[in-house]
Amino acid sequence: MNYLILLTKNTWNFPIFGPIWNFIVTFLGLVMNSIYSFLDQIGIPNIGLAIILFTLVTRIILFPTSLKQQKSSRMMQIMQPEIKAVQEKYKNMTDQASMMAQQTEMRAIYEKYGTSMTAGCLPLVLQMPIIFALYRIIMNIPAYVPAVKTIYENVSSAIGGADAAQALVTFGENNGLKAVLKTLHNLGLDDPQKYDSTAIHNFVIDFLYKLNPAQWAKLPELFPQATSVIETAATKSAEINSFLGLNLATAPSAYGLKPNIYWLIPVLAGLTQWASTVLMQKQSMPQAAEGDQSAQMMKSMNVMMPLMSVWFCFSFASGIGLYWIASSLFMLIQQLILNWYFGKKTNEQLLQEAMAKANEKRAKRGLPPIDEKSIENRLKSMQAKEDSEEKNRMERIAKQSQKTKDSTEYYNKNAKEGSLASKANMVQLYNEKHEKKS
Repeated sequence: MNYLILLTKNTWNFPIFGPIWNFIVTFLGLVMNSIYSFLDQIGIPNIGLAIILFTLVTRIILFPTSLKQQKSSRMMQIMQPEIKAVQEKYKNMTDQASMMAQQTEMRAIYEKYGTSMTAGCLPLVLQMPIIFALYRIIMNIPAYVPAVKTIYENVSSAIGGADAAQALVTFGENNGLKAVLKTLHNLGLDDPQKYDSTAIHNFVIDFLYKLNPAQWAKLPELFPQATSVIETAATKSAEINSFLGLNLATAPSAYGLKPNIYWLIPVLAGLTQWASTVLMQKQSMPQAAEGDQSAQMMKSMNVMMPLMSVWFCFSFASGIGLYWIASSLFMLIQQLILNWYFGKKTNEQLLQEAMAKANEKRAKRGLPPIDEKSIENRLKSMQAKEDSEEKNRMERIAKQSQKTKDSTEYYNKNAKEGSLASKANMVQLYNEKHEKKS
């Protein structure tokens, strides 16, 4: 087993979910390595190009989930009037019977349209672990691309490997790399009993990958005996990390708040995400009234998410920002294609397709096909039952009110209501009634 490579991979030992996560990360790591190896073979070993192609491949992999999500959103538009009617019907009703009745009617509506309550959420759930895995791979490319790892491994060996860890920690603290050191457990020195020399050697490789050209230039001062190896690695690192004049290992925040060319990364990341989000919501989100709470929330999200993109891409290495921009651009193109595709279909066509697919699944489970008429009859039957229960409840209230009224009139007979005479009369009539029973 190659312990050196496996250690720096992002693995998780949690039961059930751990193996799934590890499989996703390993598979996507192989994709990244294949892309970089291809670029290396044709003479352009460049991490920027690898990230863009990697993003394109993953968007293609995720396309079926995006298609399913778009279909679900379009079906929600068709169903929205009926769903809203049910919600209005049970508005402000918090008793258990009303809540259960609302859920039953909602399920009947979803069944009527051949979909389910989780249809819109499932694609997002499937996408999330893949998206998180992408970040881990792009932030730690040497763990998944052996050709890149070799560049930094040579330097680590030349400067002493694990023995150089303490000197590198001091170097990092003095050169704006405290955040990097924290993620790498101070190159394993935080817990010497947990991390052996091989593990520390790996942390050193990860640390060297994070250096920008200015930091590489200072490194020979710390390790003069390895100057030649460091300069060779610095040249190679600058070559593979250079993209359109930017070094992808450099974070825009490295230059503080002084405007510079690296600010293009977070700005473009925010703009592209805003454009793709607005385009997707314009087509797929149900139309809501101006004062609708969900509409106001979506407007806030349209502002907050791009701003978060700007902040993250300003703080992290530019390689993350490049991935963010590429992902948003590909999503923008994908959304235009989906909008064109769904724009050709009428609501009736989409409804027929959804019901046909639902009936196909029901047939495999030995269930009868969806009968729209029977579902409507069921809804009417449920409504009639609720109306009958409400009628009975009102009749009980009316009877109780009449009993109270009759009782008050009986005890107040021949006396002004509320007077002392009426109270005396009430006592007398009570006694008479009691004596008769005796």
